[in-house]
Amino acid sequence: MKKLLDILTLGLYNNRINKNKDGRKNMTDAVNYTDEMVEHMVAAYEDAPTIATVEALVKEFNKPKRSIISKLSSLGVYKAQARSGSTKQGTPVVRKAELVAAIESKLNTQLPTLAKASKADLEILLVSIQPAQ
Repeated sequence: MKKLLDILTLGLYNNRINKNKDGRKNMTDAVNYTDEMVEHMVAAYEDAPTIATVEALVKEFNKPKRSIISKLSSLGVYKAQARSGSTKQGTPVVRKAELVAAIESKLNTQLPTLAKASKADLEILLVSIQPAQ
């Protein structure tokens, strides 16, 4: 009986859930940025496409950083910042694939599942198979 009621009231339930008190179907109808705000954001970011500009827009419009970046991205204006070639500790970034290739060349063999090992284990293995200096 419960299944029958669920099937019969499915359409009514969805209509009640999907409508707000204003009669709008979704929250996407709400305006988050005015046209003037968008024009100002685009002009400011095109003049100086940096993260500092985004931070200034965050303070100016009192919006979250992700919201500003999302808006600029949806307009095709935002360019992702290039990552630096170093880790937080300042060491250069080394990919696991590079470590595996170095180990395979030292051992002169192919190890197809070696890439599944952790990066720390691969680094230790590479150091241990290198000749002593």
